[in-house]
Amino acid sequence: MGPDRAIRGKGLGLGLDPGDVHAWSIPLDGPDGTGFSSGALSAEERARASRFRFPADRRRFARAHTAARAILGAYLGVEPAGVVIVVDAAGKPRLDPQRHPMALRFNLSHSHGLAVLAVSRSEIGIDLEFQRSPPDSDAVVRRYFSREESATYLALPCALRPGAFFAAWTLKEAYLKACGDGLRRRLDSFSVTMRPDEPPRLLAVPDRPGEVTRWRLLRLAPRAGYVGAVAVERRAARLREWPWGGGLQ
Repeated sequence: MGPDRAIRGKGLGLGLDPGDVHAWSIPLDGPDGTGFSSGALSAEERARASRFRFPADRRRFARAHTAARAILGAYLGVEPAGVVIVVDAAGKPRLDPQRHPMALRFNLSHSHGLAVLAVSRSEIGIDLEFQRSPPDSDAVVRRYFSREESATYLALPCALRPGAFFAAWTLKEAYLKACGDGLRRRLDSFSVTMRPDEPPRLLAVPDRPGEVTRWRLLRLAPRAGYVGAVAVERRAARLREWPWGGGLQ
């Protein structure tokens, strides 16, 4: 079954309401399937894949980006190879507005054997992490997180800290990706919720008035052992999570 039929078969159709956020989980390991032909990738994507040292990493990158093209193509009504992606001045991938007038935003993240693609009509960022044991999450939080986040984190019982670390890390990365800031912005320049029993929220961005009310943060749990987060402009608030087959079982 091709990627387009896989999407249609799950009852999603091609619709995306202005208030919707669709998060697709994409398995990256398993037998090859027709949905992962590298011919759908752009020359730039193939070049990026070739720079990975290990074949497994090249394969996972190619599968994540091929699946993303298949899913975006289903929304746009074009073949995966016909999805034209450009990079804006901030370095954030976008659909080429000259080729795809539909107001669609997307963001992709992959970790270990899984990828997630977020699709919305509003600005959006997504992050995914495989929950391995962090080398020293206490030291990372002390050095890179805000003062407020560090104080909240260090007040938690030790047993809760690893989960809190990954939950907060993905919230922060998703926000940076939504803004298009990436590595240009310090992690301690804004604060998010740290306690695992709190709803995810952007708490403070001192140098950007209005940011706290602009963005909504959402948590994802696409598969056991993974944690993810989405940052999206507040007019988009309804999250739906979808698994994607695309030739992988």
